[in-house]
Amino acid sequence: MDNRQLTTGGMIVAGTGVVFLLDSFLPWHRACFEFLNTKTCGSESAWGTPFSTLATLLTIALVAEVLAVQMFAQTLPTVGTFTWAQIRLVAAGAVLGLVVLQLIVGDGGVGRSYGMFIGLVLAAVILYGTLTRNKEAEPAKRTDPT
Repeated sequence: MDNRQLTTGGMIVAGTGVVFLLDSFLPWHRACFEFLNTKTCGSESAWGTPFSTLATLLTIALVAEVLAVQMFAQTLPTVGTFTWAQIRLVAAGAVLGLVVLQLIVGDGGVGRSYGMFIGLVLAAVILYGTLTRNKEAEPAKRTDPT
């Protein structure tokens, strides 16, 4: 494996996607209760709500696609009349849309926490990386020197 095979857009998507995955385990929702001068707080990660879970799974798929195509030089099968650039763009847009939707909908009245806001920024960067990647030429396929 040689990370020089990743294009700039590929590095942005892969790196930000991994950070998004780590962020998905941070608190995205938080609720605090006070009883008898004791404050108790509970939180929930991105994995506890449907839109953020789907956004995280799409992010994992985007990172896997970058690694398969750019690092391991795999050729993906065609998907009907769609190009992989279109599929990547829809998936990255969906990640951002799902995080925004989760931000708006919330989780049953509990507050939003810092993980969600970090996830929102990371989702925007994933979309930017995908747009950058779609403008780039794919790296040359490695040839076997035999």
